[in-house]
Amino acid sequence: MTLPIKFSPTGPEGWMTQADVPQETATFISGTPMGADHAYFSRANPKYRMGIWRSQPYTEFYDSYAADEFMVVLEGSVTLEAEGFRETYAKGDSFFVPKGFRGYWRQSEPMLKYYVIIE
Repeated sequence: MTLPIKFSPTGPEGWMTQADVPQETATFISGTPMGADHAYFSRANPKYRMGIWRSQPYTEFYDSYAADEFMVVLEGSVTLEAEGFRETYAKGDSFFVPKGFRGYWRQSEPMLKYYVIIE
């Protein structure tokens, strides 16, 4: 039986107190991409996953963002920059990064977000 899944803003029990681990980055620029990811749900076909993610501040560059991703910022903020574009997303903001985005992810403070990734 398939049932709805409730997302907690603190992740599953004990997740917020787990030690940070290195996070996967595109082209690393600066900072320390340490944090945690918990997928509440994933599916192989079509390939997508959704969950909660946290990370310490860092900056990276995407030559081509690997997937479509919808995000909701729960804590912190991030600034996305591309040629002719600069936008900051903070607590309470929702935003979408399309596959193929070329630009910078500049996170100057710890961040916590929900995400839905579609590859």
